[in-house]
Amino acid sequence: MARTGGKKESGGTRLGDFRKQPGEPKPVYVLRGTDPYLMDQARRAIRQLVLGDADPGMAILEMNGADAALADVLDALRTPAFLAPRRLVILREAEKFFGQRAEADDGDEAEEKTAGGGGHQRDALLRYLEKPSPTGCLVLEVAAWNESTNLAKGVAKAGTLVLCEITDPAIMPGWLQREARKTFGKTLTAAATQMLLEYLGMDVAGLLAALDMLALYTGAEKTIDAPDVDALVTRGHHERVWAICDAVAERRIPRALELLDAFLTEGMVAAQIVGILRPTFRQLLRVKALTRRMSVDAAMEKAGVTYFARDRVRRAIAAFSGAHLADAYQTLVEADLDAKSGTDERTALETMIHRLCLPEAARTAARGVAD
Repeated sequence: MARTGGKKESGGTRLGDFRKQPGEPKPVYVLRGTDPYLMDQARRAIRQLVLGDADPGMAILEMNGADAALADVLDALRTPAFLAPRRLVILREAEKFFGQRAEADDGDEAEEKTAGGGGHQRDALLRYLEKPSPTGCLVLEVAAWNESTNLAKGVAKAGTLVLCEITDPAIMPGWLQREARKTFGKTLTAAATQMLLEYLGMDVAGLLAALDMLALYTGAEKTIDAPDVDALVTRGHHERVWAICDAVAERRIPRALELLDAFLTEGMVAAQIVGILRPTFRQLLRVKALTRRMSVDAAMEKAGVTYFARDRVRRAIAAFSGAHLADAYQTLVEADLDAKSGTDERTALETMIHRLCLPEAARTAARGVAD
């Protein structure tokens, strides 16, 4: 990736800058992030920096935070590697390591005396970082990192916090298009780029896997366009779901039924169709409800709307009333129950479309039956 942001942010170094200028090996690195691809890129950069061309099999010890014992971590860091300049100790899910009780290293009386929980691990590592082993390098992998703690301040002095996350979503379209061109020799159109990002968000590993599939799918063609993405990655569902949302908001029953037929022609059953509609309407309903007490942008952020889908969600929120969305979501809940109860699927789905588009008529009819 060209960059995962700029230079320095909140005390950390962004991955792109770290890979360009890693500096000299340090006793400790904290990798903060949740994207598997970016974490792997940081891990590889540190391995190259710390071990060079040495055999990693003899110099790397990986542990899971939930299972790692403090004594084992410290012993590994203090034990010189065989045929390598340093030993690299990688602690995955390090938050779990700090949350467990620990047994002290028998050779360290000071650590024994302070045993008793997650704070013990932090204190022991902080003391270790004051006098780290010259042949050990510790990598802590975390999803979040509180920079106000004493351990974080110790890491800032002795090592580096690497931000394995995308802090500026605006870089993603350009990066994705460059990756398509550089790695696969393909031109990714703006429409295809937007569709991929709307569907997959900022899942870097998922985006690269999608590009790989699309490169094979398009064969000798030099361009990857929106229909290719729609056919292979979203299987037509993504755009069709939003088209149904538009038809429902505009109360266009014939158009909504036409889109429903497309799902049925593909062999989808009622439960599947309802299942792919519900999450979108649920999210729209949540955003609409949140806008009563905050801005639309803040509501989308709180509701977890992916950055690249926000324009589309913003238009949908403007088109729907809160009552219409509430009725629509309730209709989908009931349609899901009908689909699982053995009701004729075609009839149930057509009824669902009419109720989605004309909720007031459905309520009037329901009151008539009750009376």
